[in-house]
Amino acid sequence: MKELSEIVSSAELLRKSAKKGALATVVKVRGSAYRRPGARMLFSERGREAGFVSAGCLEADLMERARKVMSSNVPALISYDTSSTDDLIMGLGLGCNGMVEILLEPLGENIDFKLRSLRSLVDKKQRGAMATVFREKGFSETLGRVLAVSSDKSTLNDFNNAELAGIVAHDALNVLRTGLSATKRYELKNATVEVLIEAILPPLPLVIFGAGPDAQPLIKFAHELGWHTTLVDHRPAFATKENFPLADAVIVSHAEELSDQWQVGLKADQPVKIDSQTVALIMTHNFPTELKLLRLLLPSPARYVGLLGPKNKFDLLSQHLSKEGFEPTKDQLKKLHTPVGLDIGAETPEEIAFSIIAEIKAVIEGREAGFLKNLDGPIHGSQGD
Repeated sequence: MKELSEIVSSAELLRKSAKKGALATVVKVRGSAYRRPGARMLFSERGREAGFVSAGCLEADLMERARKVMSSNVPALISYDTSSTDDLIMGLGLGCNGMVEILLEPLGENIDFKLRSLRSLVDKKQRGAMATVFREKGFSETLGRVLAVSSDKSTLNDFNNAELAGIVAHDALNVLRTGLSATKRYELKNATVEVLIEAILPPLPLVIFGAGPDAQPLIKFAHELGWHTTLVDHRPAFATKENFPLADAVIVSHAEELSDQWQVGLKADQPVKIDSQTVALIMTHNFPTELKLLRLLLPSPARYVGLLGPKNKFDLLSQHLSKEGFEPTKDQLKKLHTPVGLDIGAETPEEIAFSIIAEIKAVIEGREAGFLKNLDGPIHGSQGD
């Protein structure tokens, strides 16, 4: 959502200053591609303003096409077939071995509704889904028409066809529920339309327990990824914004003071929120505190609990938990990751933080975190029906 927020803010500035611009959105991918559907890039007359849709191989050509779209004020669907055997020699020199379709839309009144819809999803920091028309035949839907739904059940819609809007809204709610984007093709009364329904996900909530120096690179990496970070420690001299300026929240509290906040029915004004999207890390380097946090976090709704330290430490922690009458369930142990991080030979705090962030990303994406060279099929997996 960090990149999306930057694109929306830059587009709003261009609109307010009455400057021309064009929004490029990856709407369909077959085979291999650098970015997934939903990736965006904003152009102005001077060049790129924000975002990326490739590793740099499409941008120069897209800039020329964006200028034409700005001049004509008419959206266009651009296709790049990078699987052509001649492509490495001719044309753009692409070699991704796939097909990418990109919707180019000029900034103007036609895109204001989309910007408002995206701004609404960004500001709410809630799960959302946005459907964008990128190909049509026989419908009264122009390219770029959107329908957006959010987790608070609100809907924004500028589709002309009410029947189509109802069908798309149903599929958008499914994308909202699963968090998995999809490309859909609809046929109604001899008319066809293709729609990208993308999941708009809020910043990943990361809660770190322990304000040691090893938490600093973790928060730095998480900040770069656009995650929302909360640091918790009972030591006021350590848990300060001066020590952790990139943290979104720094809270001074003992573990036992937070225990009542992690039960079902959390209140919005509570300083630490643990829900089904939360990733929690225990980095206190304090055995009694680790015991308390494990008793609190394992039964909590958190999707991931990481514990820094060797395996034999958790074995000892488990023995103490058992003596206290706490036996974690299989599901609770399944979300526990200890030793936390990927096996990349990390030694320094920065390397360890890198391995932890990479493991978290792999877990939330449902990946095994192996070598890409051993992966069969496209890197990003398939999308659509």
